Order: sequence, then structure tokens, then C-alpha cells
Amino acid sequence: MEKIKNIRKIELSVKLLIISIVLLFSVFAATSYINIKYRKSSISTQTSQKINKKSETIIKNINGAYNVSGTIIVNKKYGLDENYTYKNNQKLFNEATKAFNNMKKDAEKDGMSLNIISRYRSYDVQNWIYEKYKQQYSNIDTFSAKPGYSEHQTGLAFDLSEKPKTSVRDAFEFTEEYKWLRKNAYKYGFILRYPKGKSNITGYKFEPWHYRYVGENISYSLKDGDITLEEYLNIY
Repeated sequence: MEKIKNIRKIELSVKLLIISIVLLFSVFAATSYINIKYRKSSISTQTSQKINKKSETIIKNINGAYNVSGTIIVNKKYGLDENYTYKNNQKLFNEATKAFNNMKKDAEKDGMSLNIISRYRSYDVQNWIYEKYKQQYSNIDTFSAKPGYSEHQTGLAFDLSEKPKTSVRDAFEFTEEYKWLRKNAYKYGFILRYPKGKSNITGYKFEPWHYRYVGENISYSLKDGDITLEEYLNIY
């Protein structure tokens, strides 16, 4: 009889242990789920704040360039006057020149070679390029801007390559120079202007070579490359 009681006590103890384990696992699972939901919500909120914090009215300055809080905007919607040149934003042009030279110098210390393939283009030059491509390609608007709608007309856009005296190419994405730029360009005020997976917003395909000088205040905010300038300024 005593033996049966002991067996029952053991069975009861085992059942209580199993119940405790199940309850403990349930609490752990619920806590993990809440933490994951909280992290996702927090990330979503931070991204939303980062995108919308600079949203202001778009104005056109006396030189004929649209801007938001002093940041010049040139895209498929907002263009430049025909006579607009880099001289209309000479101060920014000089800042961009100095910033690139510093970036190039530091890149060389790491064994990288950054070469400008194209920077400033006048309205007429862009018109010539666009018309030339128009005769060769049907999808021209995914990689070439119409005259007056190219960032190159400001002199703040830089097409880069690891090789001098060459043309821009998609293969630049797989170079060490591209990897270096993705990790360091923001430190000098540059952003990758047309990132991958954002053509529905920028209107252009992924261009690994196209960097835009925006200044460090904005470049540090966009260093992760997960949002575009349009999203950051809330003008898309």
C-alpha cells in the first residue's frame, strides 16, 4: 500500500513538473513575441520619423532651382531652367569639389581609386546625350534624364568609376571601390542617389556609380541607403 502511495506521489510530482515547464515555455514565448512586435514597431516609427522630419514646402529660388530647406531637388518632376549652370550654386559646387577631393584622398589610403567620369553637364550637353540615347534605346527614361531634369546640370552629381577615362557601367557594383563608397561616402556628404529597388520612387534604375553631394547633415541620415532623397524630404 505504501508503495502505491509513493508511486502516486511520484506521478503527481511529474505532472506538476510538466505543467510548470509548459507554463514557463508559454510565458517565454509570449514575452518573445511581445518583444519582437515592439522592436518592429520601434523600427517602423524611427523610419517614419526619419522620412518625414524634413518635409517642408518646395520652393523655386531666384536662380531657377527647386529646393527643400536649402537642398536642391532635381528629378523627373522638378527641373531646372535652360540657362541654369553650376555657377548658380557656386558655393555648393565648391563644397562638393572639396568634399570629393577629401574622399578620393582617403580612399587612396585604403587602396581605392575613385575617378569622376561625368560631373557637370549643361542643358545643351544633356539634350545631345538624351537625343542620342533616344535613337538607340526604348527604355531611355529609366537611365537618362531629359534636358533640364538632370542633377548633373547642378554640378552636384558625380558619376564614378574605379578606372579613369571609361564609361559608367553596372559592373561597378561589384568593385571594391563601390563597397568602399557604400561604407564611407556619407562621411563626406555624398549619397547613392538611385539605390536598388527604388525605381518606383526615383524613376531611374539602380545606378551604382551615381553619387550626389547633399552635405553631411543629410548624408548621415541616409547612410544606411534604405531610403531615397525623395523619401527623406517627403516629396515622392
